[in-house]
Amino acid sequence: MSLDVCLYGERVGTLFPAGDNDYRLAYDPELVQKVGPGKALLSNSLPARPEPYSAEATQAYVEGLLPEGPRRRRLGQELDIDAGDGYLLLTELGRDCSGAVTFLPAGESAETGARDPIAWLSDDELEQALKRPSLPPDADARFTLPGLRHKLALYREGEDGRWAWPGAGLPSTHVLKPETGEYPEYVANEMFCMTVARQVGLPVAKATVEEVAGRRFLVSPRYDRVVGEDGQDVSRLHCESFCQALGISPVASVAGEDSDGPGWTEARGLLNAVSRPDEVVNLLTAAFCNYILGNGDAHGKNFALLDREKTSLAGPECRWRLAPLTDITSTVVYDDPIHQGLTISEEYQETSYLLELAEVCEACAFDFEVMRGLAATTATRVGMAVETIATRAKQEGWHQPIVEKIVELAADRSFGLGAEVEY
Repeated sequence: MSLDVCLYGERVGTLFPAGDNDYRLAYDPELVQKVGPGKALLSNSLPARPEPYSAEATQAYVEGLLPEGPRRRRLGQELDIDAGDGYLLLTELGRDCSGAVTFLPAGESAETGARDPIAWLSDDELEQALKRPSLPPDADARFTLPGLRHKLALYREGEDGRWAWPGAGLPSTHVLKPETGEYPEYVANEMFCMTVARQVGLPVAKATVEEVAGRRFLVSPRYDRVVGEDGQDVSRLHCESFCQALGISPVASVAGEDSDGPGWTEARGLLNAVSRPDEVVNLLTAAFCNYILGNGDAHGKNFALLDREKTSLAGPECRWRLAPLTDITSTVVYDDPIHQGLTISEEYQETSYLLELAEVCEACAFDFEVMRGLAATTATRVGMAVETIATRAKQEGWHQPIVEKIVELAADRSFGLGAEVEY
């Protein structure tokens, strides 16, 4: 059985099995003729062409839509399928994905027409859904979100209304990340770090902390959705991670050179090719901010491109911009100083050295003196922001002891980094 690949609700091609755990993407020939070969559709790494794409090229994009690790294995068990087979997973979960793409059984309409009544979740049902990554009871309401952590994609009525699974012909509108126990006070950690980064001036996804039956969870409106005034007119915006845009598989061997995704040279090249080159300033600012806050998990799956204007295939040409940042957390406070992706300092127990800054400047063709100034400015802004946001956390009721640990870490690192670049 093949899958219809739909973009903005319109069929653009087919995803078809080609052997054991082997599947390929083929664009519709009439569409290729209409838009012209070379036009980026699903991904910048998969431009329109009449020939099917290889398994490697197809999987680099598809795997970027799917969950990883224990969450993926658990879903495979619940679905009674091989969790390692991305095609089988997408067959079950592809109705609601990141961006404007959906995957449906061949011949099935991308839109349900007259929408069925929405099955709202009670507090008890929401509590159960937050506890573990169980599947929705309705197969039409299934969704897929990339990453390792347990999270939900749900539809919400208004800004603070009821919750429902993304069924009844509606895309999900929010992502929910609950506490899981693996990393204590993770919700407060992420809320704090993201709020600090936004205070510094970075484009960061909106977030709030909510609670049901004593369980805290982080709520973020999806930046790849536009919700109309009636709350039910939901449009999808297309996006893709840096890994997807560069054709880098997120399931590369841990020991492989590409396991962390793109480096600075590839990231700068991507932005030069499809977006505004000055977006690299945001990337560098994010890197300094991540260093000061202790976030070493900055791989290419956590950076994305977003087309904020196109809502249909007939819309304007893609205008890719850096998507709002997500998944900003302090890993150092858990004694887990991982170092992945677009980071500056490889040694997280010390400040960033000027030599490392010079190497990054060379990799992304950035002026060294401008880089020093950017580092100093970011260090000052983060140092001020952590105190402000810690106070706000207490006032808003989501403060936890881990916030003070991050404040202490950030104070030390912002001072050290500032001193390092102000020679």
